[in-house]
Amino acid sequence: MNKKIKEDRRVRKTKKALREGLVELLNEKNIQDITIKELTDKVDIHRSTFYSNFKDIYDLYSHMEDSIIQEIEGIISVDCTFKPHIFFNGLLGYINKNKQISRLFFGGNISTVFFERLTGLFKNACIDAWCKEYSVTSVTEEIDYYVQFCLSGGLGVIGMWVAKDFEYPMEILVEMLSEIDSGVGKVFGNKFSQK
Repeated sequence: MNKKIKEDRRVRKTKKALREGLVELLNEKNIQDITIKELTDKVDIHRSTFYSNFKDIYDLYSHMEDSIIQEIEGIISVDCTFKPHIFFNGLLGYINKNKQISRLFFGGNISTVFFERLTGLFKNACIDAWCKEYSVTSVTEEIDYYVQFCLSGGLGVIGMWVAKDFEYPMEILVEMLSEIDSGVGKVFGNKFSQK
């Protein structure tokens, strides 16, 4: 059992090194220009070790996207109804803690597929929270527009924060996004509430 834990740690450490190396290279060049040899040399891992974990660079990149989505799902799964401050503090804390990878995935060069997955997560969480908070039983097209407004603005602000290298104080940004979300939520509640 102890040997298995060590192997699992070693595999996690290897995957982490490969992800971090890929992020560094992606900040310098396009994914199609990165070779496995270049990546494995950078992180001092044998190519066979790379292939025991991933098929190719694109597989590693896809794994990174999946990991981020899973981690953000964990943040979203906390019931933030009535408490947008908790949600934004968790999300921005995660982004701030993972600056290098966040520059890649939340900065200006976000992939369309990742952006769609991310907005889908946020959209569903926002609709669920607002419908629960204001006892709304059916989601209409009009509700989709309200949610899209919040998503576009929120992700735009987060992207700007990342692009400006996290200079703006996170705590103030959390307050700002929470106030905006609460304000739009109240408008939403006044319009659609079944209470």
